[in-house]
Amino acid sequence: MSVNIRNIYISILTLAAVSLMALYYGGISASNINPTNLSEIESIIIFELRMPKILTAILVGACLALSGHLFQILLSNPLAEPGLLGVSSLSSLFIIIGAALFSYLGYRYDVFFLVLSSALGAFIAVTIIFQLAKVLGQYSSAALILSGISLTTLISALTSWLIFYSENEQLRTFNLWLLGSFEHVTYGQILFISVISIFCAAIALYKSNDLNLLYLGDQNANLYGVKVNRLRKYMLIVASALAACAVALGGVIAFIGLLVPHATRMKFGHDNRLVLPMLIINGSTCMIIIEWISRTSMSLQLPLGLVTATIGGPFFLLILFKHFKNQGL
Repeated sequence: MSVNIRNIYISILTLAAVSLMALYYGGISASNINPTNLSEIESIIIFELRMPKILTAILVGACLALSGHLFQILLSNPLAEPGLLGVSSLSSLFIIIGAALFSYLGYRYDVFFLVLSSALGAFIAVTIIFQLAKVLGQYSSAALILSGISLTTLISALTSWLIFYSENEQLRTFNLWLLGSFEHVTYGQILFISVISIFCAAIALYKSNDLNLLYLGDQNANLYGVKVNRLRKYMLIVASALAACAVALGGVIAFIGLLVPHATRMKFGHDNRLVLPMLIINGSTCMIIIEWISRTSMSLQLPLGLVTATIGGPFFLLILFKHFKNQGL
């Protein structure tokens, strides 16, 4: 059995084991549940409280991992990910603006408009980043990342001011959601967003061979018949849509889109025909673990973004140091 086949089996079994652990093991703050003898209360805990969070974690983890990987390929930048590029921040801002507008007009802010607002913010974020990089006179790694960080800082400030001065109770609840939370996700939202996510993932898988050719550089990819500009534009839309789906479900969760792609490529290589499916599995596994840690490590639930930042921060510094050392910014 080859190393990759063995690693695939290990990843799949790990996902299954982690899912069962998160479903039945309550940690220090809750009792464990015996799946062979569920009481009525335990059934409610499993199917109405824990199951939606686990399904949401699978979706959000897969979306963030795929989105981060696509951004890194398309921008030729190992530091690219939705959180650092400002995509997640602007998506969340548009969601909050949409909620405020619908509340003012007296309309119901359902999942369709939630995703639409998030996607619009993501697409505008990518456009702004490229325009800022263009003003700087180059599309280098430094220009793109610095543009993303400046956008993230600005949007985070605007979002905080909006929530701070809001008198709407619904908008104030977004403060917890912005730090990463699966608390209010419904099965209907999961179903709707999963359809969009699966469609975007299918497009990425369909274009995996063309994405492989991008490793050779734009000129060589063109020689192999790849329409690079068109591919990059369409895949940036797909990556932005995946990031928007993740934000719509769980708020701003940083570093999953950075950590998981790097770890997956280290383990499985760079062939996107294999890497993309494994990103779905590994991203899901990582996000389930993060959700379980946030729910069980203390008597109160920790924000998901706090957990991912604690784990992902040192990893980001390691990648940044390696990038400076080997290539320079």
